Amino acid sequence: MTELKTSIEYSPGLAAWLGVDEVALVREDLLPDGGGKKRRALAQFVDGLGEIEHIHLLSYAGSHTAYTLSRLLPEVMIHLYGTHSHGGGYEQKMISLLDETDNISQRIGSSLSMTMAFNRHRRTSKRGHYFMRIGGSLGEDIPTKHAIKDTIDTIGKDFHHVVAVASGDLLTSISNQTSTVTGVLTQPLAIRTLKYFKLKMASGLWKATLDQRIKTIREVEELTGQTWDPIFMGTLFAYLKRQRELPSKLCIWVTCPSGVDW
Repeated sequence: MTELKTSIEYSPGLAAWLGVDEVALVREDLLPDGGGKKRRALAQFVDGLGEIEHIHLLSYAGSHTAYTLSRLLPEVMIHLYGTHSHGGGYEQKMISLLDETDNISQRIGSSLSMTMAFNRHRRTSKRGHYFMRIGGSLGEDIPTKHAIKDTIDTIGKDFHHVVAVASGDLLTSISNQTSTVTGVLTQPLAIRTLKYFKLKMASGLWKATLDQRIKTIREVEELTGQTWDPIFMGTLFAYLKRQRELPSKLCIWVTCPSGVDW
């Protein structure tokens, strides 16, 4: 398995916007096959799968985990049981992208109905079907641990890391190497509350509205030339912008997929 390089950029514009000395961006969105924070872990996951014809995933509608899996495993059918993330145009763009992908079968419904469908198929499935953990969680993985170490070695230990939290895998992996990290919660309120009490260093129990997140993403776009998503990165940047005081040096992990024009 080829180890993927870590891309780090510095943004004086974002530093001035947030009122801090330095901002380093870890550009996980530039990784191949759709990018995103799980790309490194998915490569390792795929390598150890064996003979599988179907993968089942319970996650949000338009999940970029499902999209990345479909590109890593073009001969495998990816079955996504998707719940709405209330991401506006970005969510709709990702849903359309997945609907147009030949080896993805996407169902969309309430959290309850999709959970029931996922569990029903898990009970009745035959050989060749693999069911992932909820949200596509992969746990701590060696490639991501290496990327975190490379990042800390490159930028130094005096940066405070900030990451958007979905499954919590990346937050946990970073916190195992440095205590200077904050995970910004992005999920629906019920899951945010659970993660808030479960995950150390998780914050942002109350998140900005979609309109506020989109406005924030547009401001970030003017500073960086990059348009990121309002679900994860929009929540993260809105959280940082409303803090009265921030660490002087921030390392922000950009974990949404790349190339999504929503």
